[in-house]
Amino acid sequence: MNYSRTNNGGIQSTVDADGVTVIFQASNVRHERTGVHSTISIGFREDGHGAIPLDEDTYNIGRREERERLVTSIYKKGALKTILEAGNYDQSRMSMDLMLFQRGLWSFEIGMQEAERRGGAKERTFKPFVINPYVVEGGGTIIFAPPGRGKSWLGMLMCITVDAGINRFWPVTQGPALFVNLERSAESVDVRLGDINEALFLPRERPLLRLDRRGRSLPDVIDGIQRTVAKEGVSFVMVDSLSRMGYGNLIDNDPANKAMDALNSLSPAAWAVLAHTPRGDETHTFGSQMFDAAADVTVQLMTDDKSRDDALGIGMRVDKANDIKKGRGITQIALEFDDFGLKAIRKAGDFEFLEIAAQKKTSATEQVADFLAQFGKSDAGTIAEELGIDRTTVAKILTNGKYVSLGKEGRKVMYGLSDRGHNEVWEGEDIHSSDVSKSTPHHPYNNEVVSVRGQEYRESQPTLPYVKSDQEIF
Repeated sequence: MNYSRTNNGGIQSTVDADGVTVIFQASNVRHERTGVHSTISIGFREDGHGAIPLDEDTYNIGRREERERLVTSIYKKGALKTILEAGNYDQSRMSMDLMLFQRGLWSFEIGMQEAERRGGAKERTFKPFVINPYVVEGGGTIIFAPPGRGKSWLGMLMCITVDAGINRFWPVTQGPALFVNLERSAESVDVRLGDINEALFLPRERPLLRLDRRGRSLPDVIDGIQRTVAKEGVSFVMVDSLSRMGYGNLIDNDPANKAMDALNSLSPAAWAVLAHTPRGDETHTFGSQMFDAAADVTVQLMTDDKSRDDALGIGMRVDKANDIKKGRGITQIALEFDDFGLKAIRKAGDFEFLEIAAQKKTSATEQVADFLAQFGKSDAGTIAEELGIDRTTVAKILTNGKYVSLGKEGRKVMYGLSDRGHNEVWEGEDIHSSDVSKSTPHHPYNNEVVSVRGQEYRESQPTLPYVKSDQEIF
């Protein structure tokens, strides 16, 4: 039989029978544990008329009983039987053609997946982000934290900033965003959406593409999500949450792979999903390691609701990153509340939420600078011993031009901080590494490589309507 692809990615074949064209279609062809399964549809088209569906069923295409049952159900319909048999197309012929159609389905499906020789890209390219550095264009992100830590607030905030093109908290590439809510009532999300809109100085009634299906699982809504992505040109999908994947036990690898395959089917849109952590361990997503393996980026959330009575601090740290640099520090956001709910969202100060600040991972370069700031001067051996860092690493840091030699004390070469002070950021310097990139100080996606301490730089930047003139914008 001759096969062709339908517009929705299915497989089709037709048979002509004296003025009647019988149409066989297969969709969602997949290999399950018990064999190849598919949704099989049969229809017909008379000369000069459009196609008419007859019947369909989903089953293991290697089983004769299911195939015969589908054909029999069609020929039980008297009017259809008359039309088909008028074209000399009886039940036995349809059964034979359906068998032949199903026999070649899997070969055709995997034939579209055969390997081909492709060369590498000619040039290095900048990795594009939807939300830098948390969501890569066309990629997938898992954001994890224990229950009740502000994940849903953050997920909706990320969605709105992409949809509205707001760069206040992180650089975004603006595009239509979709929020998939499987956890809460639509009414409660209405309230949260209005509160976040107002906190971002947007109209409270500003709409956001949403799919509210509380209590449903991903398999129940994935077709609707795919249609919305295609219809609306969605560039970013946020799903709340991973616990609603619905493919089986989250600890098992096979359900985890199916869930990730479903989310990856949303391409070219990027996706992010909110996930819980195991009880007593906040360092990874609950469930199979296949979740983390399938994600391009994983983000750990840290929260602090104790430092202030009226605010929740949220810290975001990249835990895993494919093809992008990982050491990007912690982004801290403050959600302020009053008796009516959320009243403000802003970037938090470095030491405003102490429980988050205490979890900050510092690089070897930062640890050496902090050590010298505290003790004034020291040598490579003493610093290495006190900090537990390899002496060779310390020696390279001390001789990279950012520290001054203070002469010898005995056989030890003593070093101290340069006059600029260890807290100042050099123009073009990544504060989380020892690398200096003079060519990227003003790159729109590199907040951390820009010196924001100089008055000249600050005065050159446009003041945004939602940022106070004396407030840090990075």
